Amino acid sequence: MKHLYILFLLIILTNLIHSQPVVWTEKVSGVTTPLYSASGNTSYNIYWVCGANGVVLKTTNSGNNWTLRNSGIPSNITLVTISDALSGPDIALTAGNTGTTTYVYRTSNGGANWTQVFTQPNGKINTVRVWNGFMAGNPVNGRWSLWKTTNAGLTWDSTGLYLPQSGNELGWSNSLEITQCGSNTTYWMGTNNYRIYRSTNEGMNWTPISTGSLQNTFTIRLNWFFSQGHGYTGSSKLMRTTDCGTTWDSVTAPGTGNFGALAFSEYGVDLDSPSEYFGIFAVRNDNKIYYTLPGGSNWNEYTAPSGTYTYVDAASIGGPFVAVRDNGGISWFCCFWGAVKKIGNEIPAEYVLSQNYPNPFNPTTKIKFDIPKLGVTKIIIYDLLGREITTLVNEQLKPGTYEVEWSATGGGTKYASGIYFYKLITADYSETKKMVFLK
Repeated sequence: MKHLYILFLLIILTNLIHSQPVVWTEKVSGVTTPLYSASGNTSYNIYWVCGANGVVLKTTNSGNNWTLRNSGIPSNITLVTISDALSGPDIALTAGNTGTTTYVYRTSNGGANWTQVFTQPNGKINTVRVWNGFMAGNPVNGRWSLWKTTNAGLTWDSTGLYLPQSGNELGWSNSLEITQCGSNTTYWMGTNNYRIYRSTNEGMNWTPISTGSLQNTFTIRLNWFFSQGHGYTGSSKLMRTTDCGTTWDSVTAPGTGNFGALAFSEYGVDLDSPSEYFGIFAVRNDNKIYYTLPGGSNWNEYTAPSGTYTYVDAASIGGPFVAVRDNGGISWFCCFWGAVKKIGNEIPAEYVLSQNYPNPFNPTTKIKFDIPKLGVTKIIIYDLLGREITTLVNEQLKPGTYEVEWSATGGGTKYASGIYFYKLITADYSETKKMVFLK
């Protein structure tokens, strides 16, 4: 009965994802250097990207403005992975290499400055995960470079984390997945050796899982939404598992070239139609983002104006999604779960932006608006001087009545008391209203 329910749900979701195109927007990064990784924390509305020349960029307003935050990181470091800390807005780690030596840098003040906390000659740290306290890198002296931390990345220890190298095998940047599979938190690590390594005890012991004819596993993503453990891995082709990675089978996928990164979306904007945007997002070494449902054969595409995609990441299970390119380009898809909630299915006669309530407010208020037709909709907050301070909504919405909440002290930013403006923007309509924040 359970499997019949899942099949029925997938049929519904397939229709939904193709009736509502995902809308990506281009953000100005301020750099032209290659970008290789991204990480975000929706609780604090903070997102990071990193790349060549020691570049670290940070945004606190939904990707609308990016600032260079790499003081203390040498410009000859190519940064390949970055990770925020779920515990707060100030801590983040990034790792990279100079070709002969790998380094890990840590910030504890939101990127104002970075301190080196790890180095390894002849090594390459591929992935660092602050929230799990784990990082993994290429083998050194016949042993995979596996490390754990118990103090948010200040110090690292490899005791008990022994995995011998098989032949000349190596790993890949960001090809480490940590997710729930059944009752176990499971670690997955990609290689160039026709195998994926799996650990069910936080990296202490590893089991090789065959990928058949797929030699390289550049990227791995598994999804805990389904109890069977659906997931994907890929390089020259895409492979799928439905049994928590025990077996892998090839699936049809669009485009050419190697898959470089994958990200899952689990929740959509319309809570009355669960998982409207549920699906898998993929980039390969071209200028497109591909997306479909898990197991889906129909793929949609987004084409960047320039550059080649190197990575895509979901800041949380419901987005937003950030995709970066080799020319400094950043694409953004906002799909916050519950950030904007559909509260009425009746098709409105016209656009309406209601007065926020309560007003004045302290510190949270709600904004209701009506959309009479399908289209990209934005709700943007401005300060008294007309400066954009945050974007609450930026996505394609079906006709209906919606509500979104804004906290003047949320997202890691505490705004001052005073007058603010919120604006509804669509392709053929805009309206602005005033609201007052009183502490």
